[in-house]
Amino acid sequence: MKKSLLLVLCIAFFSILNAQHWTPITGTQYNMLINGKIYIDGVAQNSTTLEVAAFCGDECRSIGLCQQFFPPSQEYIIGNLTIVSNVFSGETITFRIYDHTLGEELELDCVNTVTFEHNTEIGNIGNWFQFAFTTPTIHNITAGNWSDPTIWNTVPNTTSSVTIAADCTVDEDVVVANLTISDGVTLTVETGVTLIVTENLVCDDVDGLVIKDRAQVINESAGVMATFNKRVEAWTSNSNGWHLISSPVNEMEIAGSDFVIETFDLFRYNETTPAWENYRNHPEFTIFENGRGFLYANDQPDFEPGFMGELNYDDVEYAVTNSEYKVISGVNVIGNPFPHNIYKGVGGAINDSYLASGYYGLTYNGEWEVHTYDDPIGPGQGILVIASTNTNITIAKTNAVATDETDAKGDVKRLKIKVSGNGHEDRVYAYFNEGNGLYKIDNYSSNAAQISIQKDANKYAIAHVGGDCDELDVMFKNTKNAEYTITMEDTQDFSYLYLIDNVTGDVVNMLVDDSYTFHANGHEVEERFKVVMREYSSIGENNSQTMFAYMTDSHIVIKGEGLLQLVDITGRVVKTKEIRDNETLDKPSCGVYVLRMINGNDVKTQKIVVR
Repeated sequence: MKKSLLLVLCIAFFSILNAQHWTPITGTQYNMLINGKIYIDGVAQNSTTLEVAAFCGDECRSIGLCQQFFPPSQEYIIGNLTIVSNVFSGETITFRIYDHTLGEELELDCVNTVTFEHNTEIGNIGNWFQFAFTTPTIHNITAGNWSDPTIWNTVPNTTSSVTIAADCTVDEDVVVANLTISDGVTLTVETGVTLIVTENLVCDDVDGLVIKDRAQVINESAGVMATFNKRVEAWTSNSNGWHLISSPVNEMEIAGSDFVIETFDLFRYNETTPAWENYRNHPEFTIFENGRGFLYANDQPDFEPGFMGELNYDDVEYAVTNSEYKVISGVNVIGNPFPHNIYKGVGGAINDSYLASGYYGLTYNGEWEVHTYDDPIGPGQGILVIASTNTNITIAKTNAVATDETDAKGDVKRLKIKVSGNGHEDRVYAYFNEGNGLYKIDNYSSNAAQISIQKDANKYAIAHVGGDCDELDVMFKNTKNAEYTITMEDTQDFSYLYLIDNVTGDVVNMLVDDSYTFHANGHEVEERFKVVMREYSSIGENNSQTMFAYMTDSHIVIKGEGLLQLVDITGRVVKTKEIRDNETLDKPSCGVYVLRMINGNDVKTQKIVVR
């Protein structure tokens, strides 16, 4: 075989060979020579640890050499790869690659092959042969669940590029690098499951990617077509069955969609009027706007209408308003425009710069349920927020968890107070820093008791009370005669924490007791509770609750003036009377009572035991 200039230059350079991974056949008659460079996924490999071997079928036909640096061209090459055969010509030669750093053969597909020809040399300086390899396409060979390893040609991992070639259900949390959904097949992401694609997601058909309610798809690709199924429980009454919804696809047309059926209602909220506007009565109301929340109901059981179209990819700008003439100004209904959870608060998708802290979600039972910065806003979910001004807010395409309600400096400890009873629950939050509090909104349902924190004559679901606050007025409102329980959370930052029941006179150390259970019949005044965060042992220590009555043998003597209520241990008002100073009240039957004296905004209570 004629020696080429390249071979002469390389004789000394390749005199010491690296250890070989493969062993070629011996006793052959014919040979050919290849000089080339290694490419993986189109990228030239500058490494001296990669070894290439030539194969005819499963039979090794070369002496494996590691890639070396070639000074004349300043490149890394495979030089003098000698392929042997007992056939003069015509055999197809493929190549495989071994990485000595990893100590393993790389699972790559060979792109370039050669036809064996005796006494032939392929590749030289400036025109190297390309030992080209690509990362193999991972695909499912049969339909089934992602978690089933038998459906794959190679089981995917977090760095895989995957093609869905047959119907597949994502039944566990999955992370892959690239994902392509072939035409005519469907990838379904089940409820509660998260699919993360770190590089490219490709789906050209709304039927190709189906995302179930409460599932998430996190990706960085534009132009992804999908269907998001929103589960809607059936409407049963004016207070049950309403849903706040939001579309994760771009500007979807309402007409002709799954949401428009024989019996349905769809509203958007106009804050400047203010009024809920019905889709049926507003011809300009034609699309599910990106970033807007909608009120929706229908009477169909097990109903899952689909938002179908291109998944929103870019940040969404949405205009909020504050019309100050209303009782609660600044109410806006917005929504999550992405197919994954977002958060509202510092560092989250929705910044609180022009919005009150927290937000409301609407429960199936017609309750406006308060949420804070660490509660996710799910895909397809609308929320109620309160804006402090007319402005545009940005809903960023991020699933980052927020770190706080506000970036105002100060003590950021908080206290969560929860009341439950009669099959319902309500909660409020006190933040011990400065911020824009969230006004309390009445529920649609009359069955649910409500609590709020009163500050500056306003009632809040989230109240920013300042770092020096040591006393909270907690309002309680209910319409049903029932037993209720109060619990508190986030109590670890408090040295003292007492709950005072202004009706019964009970004082409860909430750092010792897990809860406080009481009875209410719906006729009590709302100023039922006080929370004190300083040393405290009895109701008499509260300046506004000083003793104003004492007992004689047959009467109760009242000091002060106002409307006096005598309340029994069940919370029932057994007597009401306008009192002047030093007036007496007939002694009631034996038992424990609470006297409540109401004079304008001043409410005093005192417990009395009648024996």
